[in-house]
Amino acid sequence: MKFKAQKESVNYLFTQVCKLRRNQSNLLLSASGLHAGQDVLLYYLDMHDGQTITALAEKMQVQYATISNMIDRMEAAGLLNKKKDEVDKRTSRVFLTGEGRQCVGKINDAWRILEAKTLEGFTSDEKIALTGLLSRILLNLKSQSV
Repeated sequence: MKFKAQKESVNYLFTQVCKLRRNQSNLLLSASGLHAGQDVLLYYLDMHDGQTITALAEKMQVQYATISNMIDRMEAAGLLNKKKDEVDKRTSRVFLTGEGRQCVGKINDAWRILEAKTLEGFTSDEKIALTGLLSRILLNLKSQSV
């Protein structure tokens, strides 16, 4: 039997929500000169500066080559620096620059605006319930292979 993406199916709704959220996020972040995914990379570096490229690729769930190219572009833009690890010269670590740290503040502002718009009209109980449901979905998708 062929699966149809009906407007009331979870798959259809998730697809629509994700597309709209990504578009809104891109609009908010474009004012800072950031592109899709760069906000997440800066967020992870703000949480723990000096991570390896491999660790960042795992956290962002992308291929090493993808994150490496992103890092090169962001380094050229002055947002971060890539340095060889002092102990293991085969490993590179990534660090925020001052300009990168300023972008983190802009990212936080954009994410606050996006979250407020996303949850507009929700009660506190609904926000708690949604967070719990999304957390369960995340665990389901992380723990099971398709």
